[in-house]
Amino acid sequence: MTATTFRRAYGRGHSYTLDGEPKIKGVTTMMKGLGGPPESYFTKFTAGHAVDNWDRLAALPPSARLEEIAGATKTRFSAAAVRGTEVHRLAERLAKGEEVSVPDHVRGHVEAAVQFLDDYDVQTTCTEAALFSRKNKHAGSADAFGTAQKPHAAGRTSILWDWKTNASGPWGSVAFQFAGYSFSDFMLSGDGGKNSEEVPLPPVDECWCVWLRADGYDVYPMHVDESVYRQLLYIDQCRMADADCMNYKGDALPHPESVRKVRLADVQEVTA
Repeated sequence: MTATTFRRAYGRGHSYTLDGEPKIKGVTTMMKGLGGPPESYFTKFTAGHAVDNWDRLAALPPSARLEEIAGATKTRFSAAAVRGTEVHRLAERLAKGEEVSVPDHVRGHVEAAVQFLDDYDVQTTCTEAALFSRKNKHAGSADAFGTAQKPHAAGRTSILWDWKTNASGPWGSVAFQFAGYSFSDFMLSGDGGKNSEEVPLPPVDECWCVWLRADGYDVYPMHVDESVYRQLLYIDQCRMADADCMNYKGDALPHPESVRKVRLADVQEVTA
């Protein structure tokens, strides 16, 4: 039994404690504000929603019309997040060799996960592993470790992989997420509960981002080394500095009224 704990709550993220310190930062938190879609991605979707629903929106009161258009992108991402959570949950069970019942609205994504596991003859070592770094005080939940058939070559390779279900495909910043996982100091055995023990990470030769879609999948190998990990730590420092700098601003100084009055008197004397 250790002082290291991990709590999982699908749909609400994860929380971690380490050596009695509550809620240490997660790897994905360290990356916040980095590497997302360009602004045009959001503005184009919002404008498209307005054009596609023009007649219906025109019949609404102006305030209701504005609220729907302004919230169109958030609504889309909220729905995508719910779907992604469900796909992750089912894909995790499939990776462990379990049988699952698949709802129709995510059937294509789940079939893509099955196809990936079959095509690469993936053998899973562990899923949803809770990973920790004592040195840099961060944690994360890796989708899966295992081995796979090498693409276009004989033999097998040890992999750490992460499922992605976003509409536009994975961004290069996923490498930072993998770096946080790969350079963790240890992981928790079993389900990460209070009776788990600290154990070494499984070997990793390659980090694969597996993009699941309703019509198939793609595998993107990610470049991950110590320099990428250092960049993640720098990014986290910038994130914290951006939040902390609000505390660096003091209150406005009071106007020096006595000096101001003297100067005004001088001006008045000269003009007279």
